[in-house]
Amino acid sequence: MPAIQASGLASGLDTASIINGLVAAESQPITDLRNRQSAFKSQVSQLGQIASKIAALQSAAQALKSGAVQFGVQSSNVAFSATPGTDASAGDYSIQVTQLATAAKYRSQAAADSDTFSGGTLHLSVRGTNTDVSIADGATLSDMALAINQSGAAVTASVISDGTNSYLSVVNRDTGVPSGVDPANALTFSFDASGAGGNTLTMSQVTAAQNAALTVDNLPVSSASNTVAGIIPGVTLNLKSKSTSAEQLTIGTDADATTSKLQAFVDAYNGVASLLQQQLDVSATSDRTGTLAGDPTVRSLQQQLQSLVASAVGASGSSVRSLPDLGITTAQDGTLSLDSSKLQAALAQDPGAVNAIFTQPTTGLVAATKTLSDLYTDPVSGAPVIRQQGPNNQVTQMDDQASQMQARIDSFRATLLQQFTAMETIVSALKSSSNYLTQVSNASSSSSG
Repeated sequence: MPAIQASGLASGLDTASIINGLVAAESQPITDLRNRQSAFKSQVSQLGQIASKIAALQSAAQALKSGAVQFGVQSSNVAFSATPGTDASAGDYSIQVTQLATAAKYRSQAAADSDTFSGGTLHLSVRGTNTDVSIADGATLSDMALAINQSGAAVTASVISDGTNSYLSVVNRDTGVPSGVDPANALTFSFDASGAGGNTLTMSQVTAAQNAALTVDNLPVSSASNTVAGIIPGVTLNLKSKSTSAEQLTIGTDADATTSKLQAFVDAYNGVASLLQQQLDVSATSDRTGTLAGDPTVRSLQQQLQSLVASAVGASGSSVRSLPDLGITTAQDGTLSLDSSKLQAALAQDPGAVNAIFTQPTTGLVAATKTLSDLYTDPVSGAPVIRQQGPNNQVTQMDDQASQMQARIDSFRATLLQQFTAMETIVSALKSSSNYLTQVSNASSSSSG
């Protein structure tokens, strides 16, 4: 007789549902274990989020390393533009541009695009650096431009046209000349022809190299570039045209840009503070297993974070020495807010003192934030990393426990299946016997009649 599966066909029972129900009841401990494991994973994730938020706070603080105060140009200038950096300072300057820097430029004789030239060696000298360029016999202007550009010389070669004729144009990549270099030596050419025929290349100067010339508060300045830095501390000048008279450059504090930069730090700080408060602010109905409520690492970090903004002190001798003096205050929930009006007043009073609150080597906010960040973001010894080890070990152990429990459940299911299959086999056999006896009885009754 073929084997009968525990399908319930013989007994009329829904054996599959019975088996599944019994297995589900037996599997409940695994479900409970996985729920506890999920809580540990949640703790690990939240510790990682805290470390990430602190790293973002450190990045925002590093942006203030050179100072929080931003400067802007408060004058309208024609002959030049100015870009203040983080180390600029407020001031007025009288600037006149008398000459722009230009690059040395040479051009060949006129030729048609199809004209060929005698081969040979083109000797280039750029600011005293010599380069020899081999020119193939029968080369066109385009061929020579390509050879020059591939030579490594600090020039750019191209073929230009006036609509009738074409010309080889070669120009220095850099304007002007360094100190001590004769402008006549900015770019020179010579050509040794060795080809069998064709035109002989000749080059003529179109533009001589010259340095920019300007005066800053009547101080003469020469620059090889039209981008001039280092004359006014923290300010880069971009010369655009010559001027017939001096123009006034005014550098002042940029309250909007400074506010924006400080707001970025406030936002990063609030990202940490809000996350910590979210973990610690639990109620009687909160699922504490999945949070860090009461965790000493989180509580300690919250205290250090609050101390960070309370202890940041700038230079002595100024009434602007702490974050509240800048309009940065702490709310009841531990987050910061920025009063832009109070910040503008501090900038007007003492911008240097505003910077000192962040840049002081030991008491400044940047140094204090780095110390805090090192404690909590170090990939080996950071507090969240160490704190994660316990939950991570629990997760690993629970995986092993779940595997063992599942093996027992699988064995339990197999046993049930065998037992119910055996039952179905017996029931089927009994039914067959009953049917046979019924048939014999019916046959006997029929013959007696």
